[in-house]
Amino acid sequence: MAKSAYNTKNKISWSNRLNTRFQLTLILVLLVAFASSQYLLFSKQKASIYQEEVERAAFMADGLSRSLQTLMLSGNAEYATDWIERVSKSPELLTVQVIRKNHYQAFLDGKTLDAVNSYLDENRFSRALKPAKKITDLDPAAFAKAVAGNEFSKLDEASGKLTFLLPIRARNACMGCHGYDQSKVRGILRITTSVAHAQQRISRALHDTIVFGISVALLIGLLLFLFIRRQILIPLEQVAEATADIAAGNLETRINMRNKSEIGMLGDSFNHMTDALKNSTVSREYFETIMSSMGEMLFVTDSEHKIQLTNPAVLATLGYQQHELKDKPLDALIDGGIELSAGEEKRLADEGEIKSIERKFLHKDGHSIPVLITVSMMQYGENNVCQIIHAGRDITRQKRIERDLSLAAKVMESDSNAIMICDHQANILLVNPAFCVITGYSRDEVIGRNPRILSSGRQSAEFYRNLWDSLLSDGAWAGEIWNKRKDGGVYPERLSISAVCNDAGEITNYVSIFNDISEQKDIELRLSHMAHHDQLTGLPNRTLFIDRLEHALAHASRNKDKVGLMFIDIDGFKAVNDNHGHDVGDALLCIIANSLAELVRDADTVARIGGDEFVIILEKLLSDTAIIQVAEKILNRFSVPTLAAGIACDIGCSIGITIGSGDSSSCDEIVKQADTAMYLAKTSGKQQYRIYGRDCVAAMEL
Repeated sequence: MAKSAYNTKNKISWSNRLNTRFQLTLILVLLVAFASSQYLLFSKQKASIYQEEVERAAFMADGLSRSLQTLMLSGNAEYATDWIERVSKSPELLTVQVIRKNHYQAFLDGKTLDAVNSYLDENRFSRALKPAKKITDLDPAAFAKAVAGNEFSKLDEASGKLTFLLPIRARNACMGCHGYDQSKVRGILRITTSVAHAQQRISRALHDTIVFGISVALLIGLLLFLFIRRQILIPLEQVAEATADIAAGNLETRINMRNKSEIGMLGDSFNHMTDALKNSTVSREYFETIMSSMGEMLFVTDSEHKIQLTNPAVLATLGYQQHELKDKPLDALIDGGIELSAGEEKRLADEGEIKSIERKFLHKDGHSIPVLITVSMMQYGENNVCQIIHAGRDITRQKRIERDLSLAAKVMESDSNAIMICDHQANILLVNPAFCVITGYSRDEVIGRNPRILSSGRQSAEFYRNLWDSLLSDGAWAGEIWNKRKDGGVYPERLSISAVCNDAGEITNYVSIFNDISEQKDIELRLSHMAHHDQLTGLPNRTLFIDRLEHALAHASRNKDKVGLMFIDIDGFKAVNDNHGHDVGDALLCIIANSLAELVRDADTVARIGGDEFVIILEKLLSDTAIIQVAEKILNRFSVPTLAAGIACDIGCSIGITIGSGDSSSCDEIVKQADTAMYLAKTSGKQQYRIYGRDCVAAMEL
């Protein structure tokens, strides 16, 4: 190292002043924080405003779609045409069009009229016609989705338009005139609205966000600058000026600080040091005594980096004797030598000291020791003889702790389970990325807060009391709990909590580990549903039917009322299956299931217990007449052909009825009675019902 590198300068350049660096750093940090926070805030506001606009427009579009379909059922297309013209004049709507599946606008030409009249084989409908108009500005992919029966919406921020494509579905009532087309979608309703109002709100929100953010950033920056300048920068400037005066030989210099912090203590220590320098002469023996008492290693070298003096800490750390180090080059003790970088050289030349240089020292036996070094220059005598002082601290233990902490941090960061660490008052200190992914909260949003922000409200106060009792008595708790995400979504999680104690047995921290088990719960629910419901119709199966029947009978026993059971066998189903295939048969079963469910109360149970066998449980019967009325409704429903998969199926049903109570009827008994009554109805000519207590007894007497 060149000797000139150790020249000192008392005056600090503008760019190196701590005040200047602090101001630049503060400005940069505030700008970055402001830009980031305002961008996130505005993005959320923008998304929220657009979402409100889309929901409002979607509600309006759905209402228009329902109105149009109601008008179309009138059978007079002029009503729909007039409705479209009137609705199109609304200031909220830019476009309202009904488009056929071939991309032509409906209600203009006579193509649909000709098809309907041809299907009806009579000239029933006619109206004034207009030239055919093909719509050319359609998105083919979006239009194809709408034709397939899926609603489609698209928000175009550039043009300020929100477009909906809503399928006009073919209902049973439509098929009387439009039976020539068996597809589920008759056409597409296209509605285009303006989102200019939402964009105006977004513009106002952007303006408010920028004004508020700049105001807050300026206020916080000013307060921070005033505080740090008063508490840190000004006292440090006083210390620097006093140090320069003493270096110039003015030992009368004193520092007067009102600040009683560490900087104030530094000023007091500086004054004591000045007094000691003024009132005493420091001898070599006194200096060596100080060196010997230091816990850190201390080397004094000449300008050629040869060791002139060391303290006992050097000998204890490196394993040498004092005479072995005398005049030994310092570079021989350092792996790769001291070798300062250009920046370190410049700092040493400008400031006379450089701190926190990390080097590896070599022990006498060859192993390396990490050491943190501070290098200072000292000139004395008339010829300004230069000596270099190297103060070093063994950081082996610090490095080991850093490695352990780094490893623990990496394990925590990579763990797929959410980890939350709280202090003894249950305030959150640390969370890992998995916590943020599962809960939706960022680290900054939860640090310092209580975990109750995650509470879903599903657990009672008693549940939490038992949890804390277990945690405080046993030091741990584990189980399942329902918590709430930031967006309000509630989810199940498997949670374990452990208390961490210090040497005195006092709780210092709580460590919680949990994972989202929503998928597992969903699988359990699906398996339960599959086990208790018919896979084709979705109705309860035999297992769930028996369970509900037993429950109904038990309820009837307690309340002294009656339970009705209907056993239904579909007449003619086998012929449909044989003639038209299983696909039509399956479709027919689904239609039958839906029809039966529509004919009973929500509290009643409709179940499928066999191929074409259904049962209905009617609870809280006030009279026998009520169940007979339901049976007549069912017979009337299936007295006409049922349309399934486009095929008219001629079916009927035979119904067996029994009425029981919890006191006099068992589950097996009431099922057998209904089955017996059904068999009698079937053998008596089908498409009729029989009541066990009345018709079966009469039949047996005959």
